[in-house]
Amino acid sequence: MAKAGVIRRHEAAILKGIALVSLLTLIVLGSTVLVMNVLKPNPQGNQTSGWQRTSEIRIVMDSTSDWARIMFNDLSGTNQNGIRVLEFGSHGWLLGNDSNDRIDAGHSLTFIDVLYNSTVTKVGDIVGFFKGNNDFHHTRMYVDVVLGVNMDLRQVYMVIMLAGAGTTTFQLINKATGVMISQDAETGNSYTRYLQWWVPPGAFFAKQEIETTLVVLLAAATIGMMVIFTWLSFRRKTSPVRDSEGL
Repeated sequence: MAKAGVIRRHEAAILKGIALVSLLTLIVLGSTVLVMNVLKPNPQGNQTSGWQRTSEIRIVMDSTSDWARIMFNDLSGTNQNGIRVLEFGSHGWLLGNDSNDRIDAGHSLTFIDVLYNSTVTKVGDIVGFFKGNNDFHHTRMYVDVVLGVNMDLRQVYMVIMLAGAGTTTFQLINKATGVMISQDAETGNSYTRYLQWWVPPGAFFAKQEIETTLVVLLAAATIGMMVIFTWLSFRRKTSPVRDSEGL
């Protein structure tokens, strides 16, 4: 019997095998979706209460501003905003700094607040940078911190301070998981601005997960493969097998 005839005789079995593999893949993907959407903990129902300690968080500021900062207490110096710095870790520049550019990171740092045309000296738990007035070249810096977050609040906030021209992108990144906790971009407009940066407290404890949409798409593709191969298998089965070297 010719080689082509042998292949045609086993083609149905091959297609059935592929269909079986597709079915097993579908079962695995379906189980994954089930675990992710049914068996995973409810973040609202199982959320711990009170102040919780985060893992190390990297704060990144990518900026063309001459200065910018984040304050982790409110403007009254309390932590009623629901967040506070427990530990300051390493810090440094990732891009574009000059020798006189400065990073500020610490508890009770002094800053000048302008209130009704008067200046007032205040202190706060601050992460920020200062490049010098009217120095708008592009820089990127980071500071690593461990935070305390009040899980009893629906939202917590930090106070962003910036002035002058330029845009600053603020990022909070969980160093252990690589998850982006939150990001905000703000542009200065010549005078000092104080903005509240709101974040859900649960975001500080989010973990990397398989994207459910991706799993569903893979499952849909597997179903399509299974249907096609099964249809071809039965179609071949009903067709007569002929020897290419027929009599």
